[in-house]
Amino acid sequence: MTEILYRSERLEVRRVAAGDGRSQVITFDSYHEPPGMDRPGFGEAFFRGEGITAVHVMSYGNNWFQYIEIQELLRVLRKACAHAERLLTYGSSMGGYAALRFAGAVGAHAALALSPQYSLDPRKVPFETRWASDRRRIRFLKAVDGAPIQRGPRMIIAYDGALDADRLHAELLMADTPMTAIALPHSGHPVGGFLNDIRLLRPLVLSALDGSFDPTRFHRAAHARRTLSAHWLAHLADRQPPWRIACAIALAQRAVELAPDHPSLHDVLARRLAAAGQYAEAIAVHHRAIAIEPIADYLWGLSKTLFAAGDIAGALEIAQRIQALTPYGAGYHAWAARLREAQGDLPGQLADLRRAIRYDRTNRGYRWQLLRLIWRRWLARLSGRI
Repeated sequence: MTEILYRSERLEVRRVAAGDGRSQVITFDSYHEPPGMDRPGFGEAFFRGEGITAVHVMSYGNNWFQYIEIQELLRVLRKACAHAERLLTYGSSMGGYAALRFAGAVGAHAALALSPQYSLDPRKVPFETRWASDRRRIRFLKAVDGAPIQRGPRMIIAYDGALDADRLHAELLMADTPMTAIALPHSGHPVGGFLNDIRLLRPLVLSALDGSFDPTRFHRAAHARRTLSAHWLAHLADRQPPWRIACAIALAQRAVELAPDHPSLHDVLARRLAAAGQYAEAIAVHHRAIAIEPIADYLWGLSKTLFAAGDIAGALEIAQRIQALTPYGAGYHAWAARLREAQGDLPGQLADLRRAIRYDRTNRGYRWQLLRLIWRRWLARLSGRI
């Protein structure tokens, strides 16, 4: 049974009751497209199936929970879960950031974060280049992001130790407060897919909740099982240098064979094939990924491969699908502008650049491109008069 405990324009808290309520979990939303809250909470089906009451914090947008009303929401959470004998905060990536930051405030006994960030504030993490437009857009609040993480709850983080950005985030987190850190090389971002492949995600969550987590035993099991993971093989394929492209393709093909229903694995194989110049094969594999899950990332991969293959019209057609699917994605509008430039469509390029700037106003690169384009159009008109 679902109960709404809190709702604002930007945040919502749902409680899905299950079992006797003695053990409870608070989950925090992961990065999502498109904006909105009309979807299940993080891990909702899993916790319902395990008979564990879960309270899900949903976020309308991807703002890393930098909302003024977050303090009120945390008070609601603390009161709602006050009678739990064991309380765990849990999240992945953006949700992992929140699970660590807010564990103490809600009275949790433990926090579990998969591939979390220490912060997304460019002043604190200059090495972070992902989510660039979000980082420029978000106004980081001192009350949320400014103070060190509160000590008290046991904190467990799992991350890809071979991924520089995630490793650096983990180092900052561990410098802030004591944590149990599990480095899982080539497990990807986030690590949940890898852990699910090797059947360790469920025991990790449940042992973090009941307080029995054994990091040494867990790490040994993860290392022993890693080659059984399709995600591990795919991430290893993605990180092969150009001179090992044949090895990369073989690894990605093996990953797809192990888990043919996972679109992200098809996407990796398509990108490796494109890197080898095998465009026809790559395009076919891109289409398989999109048929399973037609999200913007997979469509963007297809558009870039079509462009590399010389099919600019096809690449633009896919880019327009992405624009309709994710109208707030500045980078997608900028990509469409680049394709229109290749076609010589200056008015279309101008319109797309203006859309990109609308959703990423502080991007100097977009502004410079727009100024250059306006200058070119002015020179063209001037030469026409002469």
